[in-house]
Amino acid sequence: MKMRFKTLALALALSLAAPAAHVRGQGTPQGGQPTQSELELLEEEHIRTRAEQGQSHASGGRPELGAVILGNPTSAVKVLRVGLHFNVGATEFGTLHHPFVELANTDGDVKVIDRADGKEITVLAPGSRIRVEHDGVYYLVVQDDAYLGAYEGPIFFRPTSRTNFFEIHSIRRTFSGTRVPLYRGAIEINRGRITASQPLPRVNLVNIVEVEDYVPGVVANESIASFATDALKAQAVAARGYAVANIGNYVARGYPFDIVDSSASQVYRGVISEHPNAVRASHETHGLVASHGGRIIGALYSSSFGGHSEDSEWIFTASPPSAAVTPYLRGIYDGEEPAPDLSSPSGIDAFWRTMINPAMYDDCSRQTPRNSFSRWRIELPAETIRTRLTAAMRVSGTNTGTITDVEVTRRMAASQRIAIARITLTTGVYEVRGWDNLRAVLGRTASSTPRPCGGTTAANFTLNNPSSIDVVKNADGTVQRVVAYGGGWGHNLGMSQYGANGRAHAGQNFIEILKAYYTGVDVGSFPIDIGRDPGSGPPTLRQEFAAPNALGTLEIRSSALKGLRVHLNELHDLSFDEATLAAGVVSVDVSEYLLAGRNVIQYNPVGRSGQATVNVIVH
Repeated sequence: MKMRFKTLALALALSLAAPAAHVRGQGTPQGGQPTQSELELLEEEHIRTRAEQGQSHASGGRPELGAVILGNPTSAVKVLRVGLHFNVGATEFGTLHHPFVELANTDGDVKVIDRADGKEITVLAPGSRIRVEHDGVYYLVVQDDAYLGAYEGPIFFRPTSRTNFFEIHSIRRTFSGTRVPLYRGAIEINRGRITASQPLPRVNLVNIVEVEDYVPGVVANESIASFATDALKAQAVAARGYAVANIGNYVARGYPFDIVDSSASQVYRGVISEHPNAVRASHETHGLVASHGGRIIGALYSSSFGGHSEDSEWIFTASPPSAAVTPYLRGIYDGEEPAPDLSSPSGIDAFWRTMINPAMYDDCSRQTPRNSFSRWRIELPAETIRTRLTAAMRVSGTNTGTITDVEVTRRMAASQRIAIARITLTTGVYEVRGWDNLRAVLGRTASSTPRPCGGTTAANFTLNNPSSIDVVKNADGTVQRVVAYGGGWGHNLGMSQYGANGRAHAGQNFIEILKAYYTGVDVGSFPIDIGRDPGSGPPTLRQEFAAPNALGTLEIRSSALKGLRVHLNELHDLSFDEATLAAGVVSVDVSEYLLAGRNVIQYNPVGRSGQATVNVIVH
């Protein structure tokens, strides 16, 4: 077959790239503690990239993508398939449809295999480079400018050394500068149904990576690497739970991978973002997730809440509250006692208009780097509000007239943020309903605005739904401007990342932090739904998990399972018969069998029917 290649100019140095000294995933050049000025730049970089990319699906910021958590795995998951994006100009996560992939490796030999027949195509060694693209029929493979042939594929790259990294020369990532992105595990070049339907031949790039090698490449992208260790541990637990519970998410959409590396899942940049703090946080929480009633939770998180989170039914709905109540996403006061009195307008104003409040865990006065969105105040001209009413619901008339009043008609249950605002014009009446619409109309800056704790917020920057407003009127009774007060940046659900940092500095460990933000949850090995198919042999499900204090409880939720044998740390055996399992939730203290650190548990269900959910809760 005649080889056909298209030339693509790739911008190797993205305009997005940050200076190396201020990379969130890299720390200072000397590896020491960053200076205050470096921390300030780090926070600004965090703000800028979050604003550009949007909140990730894992953090709940992409409701259009559907459910955040699909459910418990049915096997002892060790491997993820992560779809990596191709750059489009200066856009880091431009497309999943690659015109080509060019890669090399750093250590040992890599077997390059055509998965159609399992045959070896070639061997890749350090110093060599391979390029793969598709011509609409076959995968075309070139090694060091020598054409090797056309193959049915997919093309699989299997390393022989666990210390090998794959260098992906055809992509760049923010914070990598001119360095080539590196990835652990294996690589596959595939072509899912969606990619095969593109106008031009394209391929998908898949990083096949163990879960525990994946998590460190997420933590410092979704959080800030200079945060306290226990705050990063809480982030690692949330990231791991999202990944494990979303296996198969993109497969169902027609792609050959589970999740992606962008904010459409959670941001993953591989080895280049494995800050030592993120690696430590991931290692010390090995295998742990948060669960509620035996199910992995949708551990939503966002930057900060300004001292108070919200109940789930008030967010992500165009007409709050919705009927969907998530029991572990309950609004909490995120600060030291006493809690504020939000039962009256004066109490609401006193809390939300106080620009510096050291009692709050996410307040800028107790944060390094400082959380400059813990409180904010913005002024919105009436005409600016009028032009934004496309995000409002028309009650009557039109929005062509002059605004005569802006009033709060409903508040959210826990935080008392505004849930519904009524805007009256000379020509009609509109209502702004729900978190997203309110922040678009009354929570977005009109001009460059100073932040109370330093820095400046750019014009048209979307903050949060406000909690309190002042309406300033002209002499004729029309509205001149609205002054909006609020706190935080994000959706107000689950865990505040800055708040977690404040709690960690106050002495709380990662389990206490997670339990504070997610009502009624447990932290432990990820729950597995196990069972037996008729005629199948006994499955052996092995998990590794960390037990920081060698304290834990085995929980079994059985449905008609005949029996279960549990093997702990290769030394201890527990057996449960049908009568015991039928009693409901079985909880057994297994602390005497646990080690302070890494533990191994193996589950062997008995019989040919029934199922159970099993996990170990750590304390």
